[in-house]
Amino acid sequence: MRQAQKMSGEKMVRFEFVDLANAVTIKTFNKEIYVLKSSLFVQNVHNNQILRFHEIYYDIRTVRTIEGKVLAKRKNRNSELVKVGRSRSVSYRAS
Repeated sequence: MRQAQKMSGEKMVRFEFVDLANAVTIKTFNKEIYVLKSSLFVQNVHNNQILRFHEIYYDIRTVRTIEGKVLAKRKNRNSELVKVGRSRSVSYRAS
């Protein structure tokens, strides 16, 4: 059985995404999935469309590491993006 993840209540703000380039995927409320690229650009995994991060920020539902660990969630479109679990820095290997 999967263990429930705790919401920390701490907001995840935009500048925290700077260090997460190529390390997270972002799912929006309209079920689109993006990979965060450098300089705060996001790339849609299905159609390769590239957008600026701020264009989708308020539509973000879930932020996950490439390995699938949830870093932040938003309950609905009107709530804040909140960190999930313990605050730890994400480590990744650059390609």
